Amino acid sequence: MTLQRYLSYYYDSFIPAYADAVASLGDKPAQLLVEQENTLAHLLSYLKDENDTDNLKKAYGHLERATLDCYKIIWVTNKEKLSYYIALDNSNLALAFNASESDVMEKIRKIDSLAKEARELEARGIGQNSSKALEKYIEVVALERELLDSADIKKASTYKQFKFIHLLKDHSIGFVTGIVAGIATTILYDFFTK
Repeated sequence: MTLQRYLSYYYDSFIPAYADAVASLGDKPAQLLVEQENTLAHLLSYLKDENDTDNLKKAYGHLERATLDCYKIIWVTNKEKLSYYIALDNSNLALAFNASESDVMEKIRKIDSLAKEARELEARGIGQNSSKALEKYIEVVALERELLDSADIKKASTYKQFKFIHLLKDHSIGFVTGIVAGIATTILYDFFTK
């Protein structure tokens, strides 16, 4: 581990992930601030004594953990954004995205699969190198971004309006039929009981 590697990772990996996480969440999560404080403490200890490479490794580990947390935040916020476009029964995929339904379904399956792998890798590697889990989360976020880029808010809202109007028509026909049947029953009852 070298200071140059740490700095390279900080500027090339952490800063973009941190900026995206804060932008997607609209806040600076406490856990990220704690990890930054931890990495700074170890980095300053290393800078005080450059022979203490153990502190530089620990600083790098905290920085890698903070980057992983950033991607998890982005994953969750993107998932929430996508839930607007994806109906629970996936019946709107052809209308909510400017992509084929099969492409959208494939990406959804891939996102779910990669996210599961990332969580498993993270759980198995607690306290160890989290780079493999981080790679999976990066892939998840990239696929989510592709889906969000192909999402069409106008088409998605049109689908929701159509579904509501269709539901209203279905139930209003039954409601009107019930009222007419009730009136007819009342008239027939009155006619036969007089």
